[in-house]
Amino acid sequence: MKKLFLFRIFILTAAVAIVFTACEKDEEKEWGTPTVGFTITDEDDLNAPAEVQFINTSKHGEQYHWTFPGGKIIRNDEITNDSVTTAIQPERVHYALPGVYEATLRVTTGGEEQLYLKEFTVKKPNPVIEVEPAGGIVYDDTVTFRAVYFEYPELEDQVTFNWDLGNGETSTEPNPVTSYNPPGEYVVTLELFDGVETLTATRTLTIQAEIAKTLYFTNAINQSLFKKMLYTGTDLPHEDVGVDVGLNALSVTVHEERIVITVAGENIRFAPAETPADGTIFTTNLSGGDRWTITSPGAFPDFDYRDDPFVATVGPDGTVYWLDRFQGARSLTYLEQDAAYPEPYIFNDASEGTDLANAIGVSTAYGWTDGAIRIVNGEVWYSKHGTGRGLYRFTPAGEYLGKIEPLFDIKIRSFEVDTENNKIYFAVNQAAGGYDPGLYVCDIDGNNIQLIDPLTDFSGQGGEAERTHITEMVVDAEGGYLYYPFRHETDINFEGTIEGDGSLSGIKRWKLDNTEEPEFYVTGVIPYGVGIDHVKR
Repeated sequence: MKKLFLFRIFILTAAVAIVFTACEKDEEKEWGTPTVGFTITDEDDLNAPAEVQFINTSKHGEQYHWTFPGGKIIRNDEITNDSVTTAIQPERVHYALPGVYEATLRVTTGGEEQLYLKEFTVKKPNPVIEVEPAGGIVYDDTVTFRAVYFEYPELEDQVTFNWDLGNGETSTEPNPVTSYNPPGEYVVTLELFDGVETLTATRTLTIQAEIAKTLYFTNAINQSLFKKMLYTGTDLPHEDVGVDVGLNALSVTVHEERIVITVAGENIRFAPAETPADGTIFTTNLSGGDRWTITSPGAFPDFDYRDDPFVATVGPDGTVYWLDRFQGARSLTYLEQDAAYPEPYIFNDASEGTDLANAIGVSTAYGWTDGAIRIVNGEVWYSKHGTGRGLYRFTPAGEYLGKIEPLFDIKIRSFEVDTENNKIYFAVNQAAGGYDPGLYVCDIDGNNIQLIDPLTDFSGQGGEAERTHITEMVVDAEGGYLYYPFRHETDINFEGTIEGDGSLSGIKRWKLDNTEEPEFYVTGVIPYGVGIDHVKR
């Protein structure tokens, strides 16, 4: 059975072959007229040295004869010395020099020969200017140039370079080196003599101001948000982002691609209890667009001016934690839009005899004025000032963890924690615990307290018991500075009325290694909130 089966397959295969052969012969009788021709791949874009691909489009040839004057045939990816072949189609043909070439194909069928001839051009590529570093170039970077050009064999010694580097420097070196400052666009020009002719190439370089962190801060003069790039070299001016932040925008926090701003509104001093809330928490993108309100107490009748948001922070997960005047911390995700205003849940029950008051070590902490709030190693740190004092630690859920013991008797208006250097920077706005108003630094456990800046002539806005003072500060441990707002008493008075032009106010900075005295980094603004985008952009 097995042999019979195989035999049948063989007979069937042979029959099919006979049919195909018969068909081919019939078709050849109908359309078998020989033709000759070929095409060239990318014919209009051949640059020396070139490997040219010829595609045979001839029909019904019996013999083929190619000639490539000036070219060398490639076989098995190797350049030969042959310029003639009888292959149906050559692999490729190498042309070392620019020029006009001619390729010929002869096709013989039945003793008759047909000829096809094609002329084509292998061009000399224009010089190209290459630069190192190849990526973004920052001002004062060392920049090296080189030219990529067609090199004529045996003419290398005749090549000359004339560079105009666009920054006032010229060079005749093959690989000149320079740098650029200030940032901007520079046009580099090269005149190259390649041994045969002079060619010109240009390249425009965009020199970046350093890819750097950005400082954001509010300005009470025009109630807008400003930014300034934290360059280590070129000092570009601060600029208005164009975001209306309203009156008393006390806090600015950058989270990923968003900015979260808290606005306390007009009533940041004690007022009658029925005074309506007018504060808000909103967010924009880093350019000031795509704005939405996260929440606002004024949109809900059960809240008054005491609930207006003062200082906030944003945790790594996007949770916004904020404080009002004295009632405790609240939280919402920054993705919320026009959300219901939540009740406080951290440090809002420390009245007389409560477990929280006992844990803190006081008879009562109810009504203690809120200071600032920060997320530190997954914990919520929260300070008190005015009628209160101290710096305390909680879980994000509101469970009390403890206090920073050496700071317990100090009225801390605001603070920032530097986990890189294990320091706490804090502002005292009312004398207590042996410390006068000023800006201080201590170890992360509260020990080794040292004065940074006495903040002489700082505005007394808010009154003696509840000075608005420094509402926020930020640290750039990598850059080595602490940044904080300074509002001079002649620019804004104790009622919060603007009286000056901001020339004595602005953003100050202090070098973390204490090798420099505090200095103004920005002037001409009256700032409250200040935040930093730690992503270099």
